[in-house]
Amino acid sequence: MTTEQAAYRRVLRRETHSSRSVAAVVAASVAVVLLLALLVGGVWSLLDPRFSEAASARIAELTSPDAGRVSLIVSGAVAVVVALILLLLAVLPGRRARRARTTERVALLVDDGVLADAVADAVAARCGIDRRQVSVTLARRRVTVRVTPTSGIRIDESAVAETAVDTVSDLGFVVTPKVYISERGVVA
Repeated sequence: MTTEQAAYRRVLRRETHSSRSVAAVVAASVAVVLLLALLVGGVWSLLDPRFSEAASARIAELTSPDAGRVSLIVSGAVAVVVALILLLLAVLPGRRARRARTTERVALLVDDGVLADAVADAVAARCGIDRRQVSVTLARRRVTVRVTPTSGIRIDESAVAETAVDTVSDLGFVVTPKVYISERGVVA
């Protein structure tokens, strides 16, 4: 692998995946605040024995059965939700709506919105309808085309699917078409 290919792969990965830095900074900040609170509490309890007694009495008061189970349940639920969010941020891929491809000489990065507009333009031109009558969305492996025909004009579903696949495959990406043609047309 050439150094250009390695650079292409690194840059394209960075551009197609979202950054985790915000989540990491938030988690680190919360951890630092908690550790500083524990440190201050520990030093304070060494300097003032009454603080240690007051803190343990307050903790016992909060965790006693007559303090209210609702507050304990709510705080536990909040902790579980925060833990799940952090876990999902760590595990899920965090892909952006972009597609990447490399050749020997170039790296290609295409936003899914731009690719969807290109498919919509090609389908509208092939079917002879206004561009506003075509809606396209792209998923990871599928292109969904919704066409509202002009009243009285029949739209060939296979031609729409072929045009969508050809437009995307011209850039080197593979998708499966899903075509919806509205039963009601619009007046031209």
